[in-house]
Amino acid sequence: MATKTNTQINGRDYYRIRRTIDGKQKSFYGRSKLDAERQYKAYLEELAEAKYQKKFKAVNATLGEKAEEYIENSLKVSQKYAKGTIQRYIGEYERHIKGTDLADTLLKDISPSVIQSFYNGLDVSQHSIKELNKFMSGFFKWLERMEYASNCLSAVEIPKKKDTTRHEEIIVWSDEEIRKIIRAMDAPVRLQNRHRQAFLVHVLLYTGVRISEALGLKYTDIRDGMIHIDRQYYLGELKEPKWGSKRTIPMHKDLVKAYEEHKAWHEAEMERNGYETDFIFTTSTGQLYHQASVRKAMVRFYDAHDIQYKHLHAYRATFCTQMCRCGVPLEVTSKLMGHKSLEVTAAHYALVRQDSMIDAIDKLHFEI
Repeated sequence: MATKTNTQINGRDYYRIRRTIDGKQKSFYGRSKLDAERQYKAYLEELAEAKYQKKFKAVNATLGEKAEEYIENSLKVSQKYAKGTIQRYIGEYERHIKGTDLADTLLKDISPSVIQSFYNGLDVSQHSIKELNKFMSGFFKWLERMEYASNCLSAVEIPKKKDTTRHEEIIVWSDEEIRKIIRAMDAPVRLQNRHRQAFLVHVLLYTGVRISEALGLKYTDIRDGMIHIDRQYYLGELKEPKWGSKRTIPMHKDLVKAYEEHKAWHEAEMERNGYETDFIFTTSTGQLYHQASVRKAMVRFYDAHDIQYKHLHAYRATFCTQMCRCGVPLEVTSKLMGHKSLEVTAAHYALVRQDSMIDAIDKLHFEI
């Protein structure tokens, strides 16, 4: 008796059945319906075995091994987070989990109590534990999605830690510190001896731009006595300024003088080292500076000249605070700074008002 079939492939008769597996339809072929059903059952057995082996290998891997897999295969290629956020999360993992007993714990032995105990024992700030938990949250959702482990993080509480955030603290340079920095950076003998970051410091002080915006500056951005902020160089990428805050800032006469000196110095270096670039701030081979490299260079400079370290953002804060002290209207200062809102700028005005009140009280004198 002839075998009933329902399709042909390359001239040969087959019986095809279609089955939905994990939300997707898949076809199975055999010499008969019974044979096609056998193919389907064999596939399900293979699939179940593959899932078992996958889960077996996963639960017998360490949390650290799977965290590294998550970082490489999911977090680094995620479109959900900004590049800076991704780097921050990876940094929290590397600082607080990588190389610890938790990282060496088998995934099958991970439980809410294990993570809770680890969290409780961490000597970190409240901000840091929250950032770390954001990494862990994404990691455990990925583990669950990949069917490696259940998401036990939902049963873990973020413990109370010391709060080291400085929401209202504005760090600025004093006038004496600024004079000391400028004097130390300006070479007294030969132009080529001046510090590589001398003009960068001038730009930060006299414009209040973000360090990422300064590092993205080109010579063509300086024209007609103005600096045009059209881009930033952040985490190895050129992009629009933060909050889309493109703006034009007038150049102070001292900044113009420093610019002319820097340009002459830079052109001499380009000719000497055989490179050419339109970017203002580069390494000695013409590569753009990363913020971390600038930070390290400034730390060495501060140490060499007995200057207390302050973050690069202190130059921006100093500019903003000086604008406030000079009586520049809030709206104008906010525009120059490229702030997201007037509330951000207002914090600097509040600081100046506080200083003024302290000075006023100190001047009180009563004949007693």
